[in-house]
Formats: sequence, C-alpha cells, structure tokens
Amino acid sequence: MTIDIDAALASLTLEQKVSLLAGHDNWHTVALPGIPPMRTSDGPAGVRGTSWTGPASASFPCGTALGATFDPSLVQEVGDALGREARSKGAHVLLAPTVNLHRTPIGGRNFECMSEDPLLTARIAVGYITGVQQHGVACCIKHFVGNDTEFERHTISSEIDEVTLREAYLVPFETAIRPVAEGGADVRALMSSYNRINGVYASEHRELLRDLLRDEWGFDGVVISDWFGTHTAAGSLEASLDLEMPGPPRERGEKLLAAVLAGETTEARVDEAVRRLLHLFNWSGVGEVATDEFTDDSDATRDVIKRAAIAGTVLLKNDGDLLPLSAGTGVALLGPNADRGQVQGGGSARVRTTRPSMPLAALQGRGVAIVHEPGCRIDKRLQTMRGEFRVRYTGADGATADSVTDRLTFIWMDDPAPGISVAAFGVSIAGSFIPDVTGDWQISLTAVGSAVLRVDDEVVVDLTTPQTGGAFFGLGSQEIRVTVPCEAGVRRDVSVEVSVEERSQLRGLIVGAEAPKLDDAMSRAVRAAADAEVAVVIVGTNADWETEGEDREHMHLPGEQDELVRRVAAANGRTVVVVNAGSPVSMPWLHDVAAVMQVWFPGEAFGEALAEMLLGVAEPGGRLPLTIPEQLADTPAYPYYPGTDGRAVYGEGLLIGHRWYDAQGTQPAFPFGHGLGYTTWAAGEATLRGDIASGVSVAVPVRNTGSREGSTVVQCYVEPVQREAGRPVRTLQGFARVHAAPGEEVVAGIELDTRAFSRWDAAAHAWVVAPGDYRVLVGFSSRDLTLAGVSRAPAPG
Repeated sequence: MTIDIDAALASLTLEQKVSLLAGHDNWHTVALPGIPPMRTSDGPAGVRGTSWTGPASASFPCGTALGATFDPSLVQEVGDALGREARSKGAHVLLAPTVNLHRTPIGGRNFECMSEDPLLTARIAVGYITGVQQHGVACCIKHFVGNDTEFERHTISSEIDEVTLREAYLVPFETAIRPVAEGGADVRALMSSYNRINGVYASEHRELLRDLLRDEWGFDGVVISDWFGTHTAAGSLEASLDLEMPGPPRERGEKLLAAVLAGETTEARVDEAVRRLLHLFNWSGVGEVATDEFTDDSDATRDVIKRAAIAGTVLLKNDGDLLPLSAGTGVALLGPNADRGQVQGGGSARVRTTRPSMPLAALQGRGVAIVHEPGCRIDKRLQTMRGEFRVRYTGADGATADSVTDRLTFIWMDDPAPGISVAAFGVSIAGSFIPDVTGDWQISLTAVGSAVLRVDDEVVVDLTTPQTGGAFFGLGSQEIRVTVPCEAGVRRDVSVEVSVEERSQLRGLIVGAEAPKLDDAMSRAVRAAADAEVAVVIVGTNADWETEGEDREHMHLPGEQDELVRRVAAANGRTVVVVNAGSPVSMPWLHDVAAVMQVWFPGEAFGEALAEMLLGVAEPGGRLPLTIPEQLADTPAYPYYPGTDGRAVYGEGLLIGHRWYDAQGTQPAFPFGHGLGYTTWAAGEATLRGDIASGVSVAVPVRNTGSREGSTVVQCYVEPVQREAGRPVRTLQGFARVHAAPGEEVVAGIELDTRAFSRWDAAAHAWVVAPGDYRVLVGFSSRDLTLAGVSRAPAPG
C-alpha cells in the first residue's frame, strides 16, 4: 500500500499525529487507521529482528573488519546481503551503519565502527548503505555525533571545536547523506547520539539537526533518537528530531501534546515530522513487506561473509614467509579463541548466529594434523550457571507466569511472559546445579535492578540496592563473585529473587559458576607447541571485553594470553599469532613470533576463512583501518580520555589516528594502511592530471613482483607544503584496491576533487582552499609513501 500523505495529514487528529512521533514498543511505531507500523532492527553486523531469542541470523564481519577491506564495492555486496537479512526479519529500517571514529583504541564500541579515518569511514559507509537500501530497507546511520567512547555515554558532553567537527567527525554523515550522483548514498534515516555536544544533547541540538543537517545539507530523511535518548518534548521537535524510540513514549506522547497546546512548539512542526515519517513508510514498503521473521541461511550470504572476512584480515607480520603453511604441516592450535572463536562483539550489535564456523573444526575438516590446547581462559565474567530451574514472573498487578530454563542468563527488553509487562515485574527463580569438580567454586551475580542470590537457602550475594556502570549496556551491576565450597556430584540448590520494580529501560540477570582450576593448561599448551612443526596461537577478546556501555581499561590481552604467547614462542620459533579482537591490542611478544594476523571479529565464517588463509587457499587482503600503537600512552586522546566533570575535551583536535603519529613523529607498532599479503608489489612513477579547481586525477602503475596472484591497496595522501600548527601533516584523500597476476602491471586510478585540498574556515563558515602548493603522495601505508607530484592553488585574484 502507498499512504496518501496529504490526505493522512488532513484526516489525522493532532493526538494521532503526535502519537506517530514516538515508538509503540522497542521496535515498532504505532499503528493508526490506514497507517501500519514501521519496524526497526538492530545492526550493524547482522539483523537480529525483534527478539534476542528469535530466529537465528547471519553474523557478518564487524565494522572494523569492513573498514580493513578498503573495498567499498565488496562492502556493498555485504550491504546487499544485509538487506536480504533485514527482509527476513520483516524490518523496514536497519539501525546501521555505525560511523563514529576510533578516537582511542579502548573505545568499547570501536569494533562496530570502521576506522580512525573520516574519509575511509565515509567511503565504506556509502558502500554499506547502497547495498542495504537497494532492497528498500532504510539505513539509519549512527550515532550523530561525537559518541566515540562509552564513558558516561548518556550524559557526557563531547567538547569538539567547529573545525574538528567539520573536517573529521561529521564527514561520514555528510558523505552518506549526499545524493548517489554526488558520491553519497542518500541514506534515509539518521540516529542522534546519547551524548551532549558542547553542552547540548544531540537529540535536541538545533544547530546540528536543523541548521546543519536539514538546512545546509538538505537531509529530508527521518531523525530517530537513540533508545531512551530523548530528553525534551518541544525542544527535540524544534531541533528536528522526528521519532522518539523506543515506546511507550517518555518525552513525547502526552508531554508533546501538552507542549503543542501550550505554544512551546507548533502543529506545523508536528506535521513536518509526520510528513517525513510517512515518506519513509512509503519508501520502505510499510504495509507491503511481510513481517514474519525467519532465518535466511543462504549460500550467497555465507559466501560474501567469508570473502569479506578474508578481505578484511590484516597480515601484520610474516617473517621468512612462514605463511601460508606448507601442505602436511603439523600444527599445535593453541589459545582461548581456537576452539570457540569470537565472531562478534557485545551489546546491541549481537545476533544469535546461524552456523558459526570455528578454527579448530575448520582445520580438522581440511585434514590438518592438529594438537589442540586452549592454554588459558579469558572470561571477563564467569560462565553462565547451568542446571534445572523454574522461573516465576510476577506482574505489578499480582499476575504470574511460569517457565523453565537450563541456564541463568536473561535480558528482558520485551514482556518477559504473556500477561506480564516489561515495565514492572519481578522474578523468582528456583532450581539446582550439580558441580562436577570438588573444590572452591566461584559463583556470581550480575543484575539490572535489585536481586538476591541464595545457595542452599543462604544469601551469598545481596544486591538489594541496585548498582549501575557494569553489564547490560552500563545499566547493570558489575559482576559480584563469591567463593562456595562444592563437592562433585552433590546437588546445590540455587534461588534468585528479583523484586517487582518499575523500570523504563531493559532488565537483565546473569548467575555465573566456575569450577576451580585443577591442572596447568598453559604448560600443556607449551609442550604441544614444542612438539609441533608450527604453533598457531589464537588470542583476543570477546563480547564481554568489547561491548556497548563499557570502554576497555587498557590495551592488554585479557587474562594470561601474553604469557601464553611468550612461552609458546620460546618453545617454537615458528609461531603464528592470530589476533581475534575488534580493536588494537598491545603486543609485547611481537618480536618473538614469526607471524601475526589480525582477523578482528570476522563473523560466522571465522573458521573457514582462517583455514583458507593459513593454508594458502586465499590471501589475507586487509589493510589497517587504524594505527596500532606501541602503547596506549602514545595515542592522541590519551591525555584527555575519559574526561572530567561531565566533559570529554577533544583536545587532540584534527590530529586523530595516523594524523597524530605523523604530526608528533611517534613510531607506531604498525601504521595506518599497513598490510602484507602472499605476494610482493612495486609501484612505478605516478602521474597527475588536472588541477585543484577542476579535480586531480592520479595514476599509479603497480606491478605484482611475486609468484602468486594477489591484491594490494594504493593509498593517496594530500600534504600542504605550508602547514599551520594543530593541522595534520597530511590526510588520506583516496585509495584504490588493485588485483594482478604474477608479473602483471596494473594502474591504480584515484580521483581527487577540490574538497580533497580544502579546509573548513570557521570565520567564513565555508570550505576553502588555502593558496599554496600541495604535495600528492602515494604508497602502501601512511608511512610508506612517495611523491606523485605537486598541485598549486593560486592566490585569489
């Protein structure tokens, strides 16, 4: 159906129009006569649908992995598959992509984001959005703007000067909003962030939403709040926020109706927001698209996930060409992520995966002689307690509903049971678990709201007073652990009481249990390494260490992983380290190992993709979309993170990421753009054509000087000869991925428009090209560049 927008506006009452401007529940808008509800779904590395426990979904490489491909065309294929996934979940709007920048390596949601570089992020985002939106599924690009870390994310004020906003943090949004004909993606929706920008909440920031987004950039799509991120009724509408999510409304609804009647805002403002919403309803097929949810387990989707995982994997080091492994090589496969690799990060980006492929099983399936030892564990929280448990939900009105479960982990964003409202309920859990080891067990409780945990009727954790700042997007407590002596085979009764509470946001509960260590897992791993031809150690993080709501405290690998790598490398000089983490980690063992491969959170094809790369069936094609520092203290935001007194000062200004290292002369562990493959490359003499006013064309001949087919990424940077203090030495302004057979020469073509040479003039409120000479440099990383030529911008007049 197509909604007649003018007729709808004429027929709806003010109350009905106001009701459209807030959600009905977590994922839908309200339904009105002749106007069906619109459905949203979380992304960006999959499409979960309306339930955390609903039909399984495909798990795609995380944002950083997509950024590492340096391949917008491939990412468009990923977007195409995500569009199909969205339709399988009946979604009209995909809450993705995430285009905030990697300001610090320890940002909790870095894995969702694509890069530290605004241009790379913008180009990858355009590919992603184009692919998704060709299915009539709207992308909701997020989070606008300055939501680059998770510290105090709901209230922190990101203090960012105008030039830095324009030249860095706004660039991906501006590019995605542009029409397709102008190199953009015509993105149809945008999500305001939780934080404040220079003191004003993003959801009511008139200067950014109305003046910039609407009036200057011409954005005619829908602006949606982040969930529970609306703070005023009239103020947010006047600023140009269209839709408060989720529902029922907290700041819209009756409050907005009262604000209109009181003259704090107008019905005309209501009408313009409703008009934009109804346009989106028509564009995305609301009322026409089936809303049944199912698992779309297609060969095409699995294929693009694997290809993207391979293309995004960065081979950081490969001494002696240890990789790929020779046929018949015996391998000690070690590390905590070897058997159960981490395909995704934590938070709202998580999906229930369809058929995840893991490294151990994938290599065994290819006939590789494997000895496997985990070596250590990295759990941030204890593993979920398993057993037999009865669950009784009690509503505010005294109604009850019963269920059973075999594991004590819950997240309640929707009604927990029929007849029980998520807005106010309590839980009583009773059951038992049977320890399989005698000794001192660790038992834990993590909860949103109040909860009391008992073992054999004895209170072991009392969270009667709720705590925040921990799990469940920062809304829950930290994990509280206690020691409970247990005997193998002897049943322990467990109960949890969660009192009836009214809470506007989600509820959650986890009870954990962990047996005592009885042997030396690391020594077994070291012995296996010593006896093997090659040791492959898969280390990294998981969805508890990298997650929404919490930043990491440091860059170190969790647990004893650094010690494991050090001891394995000492036992076997042919050690390969595979880093399975969405953000950079410190590598104190870097010079002790032969090869290092960064796979990020690669999606459900992890095992198959890694097996193909280790065995040489495929070449790791990624280039670093970020800088890996020697230490956290070397990073640009280090002096300013996390912020004080409710303010996060972006004191590094424009010098984010590789720009900082170049300006400071600091040597990173690995520079932005770095990446090896299984062949070698040589660049010839580049040529420039054109001028700054009309555009500069850069042509770079590149020859494959190795013995196998491969690909590389040619990068192009612009460097003003005269640089002002505080401005970058050079900036990435283009790149091109090329493929070639052994001995073949191909030409990488890169186009630089006037904007590539421009800067934001705050006084003139305009993009300007300062007079002078600009060096154009090309190469294979931000630290491997040669001069292609010089372009001159003449002085005015």
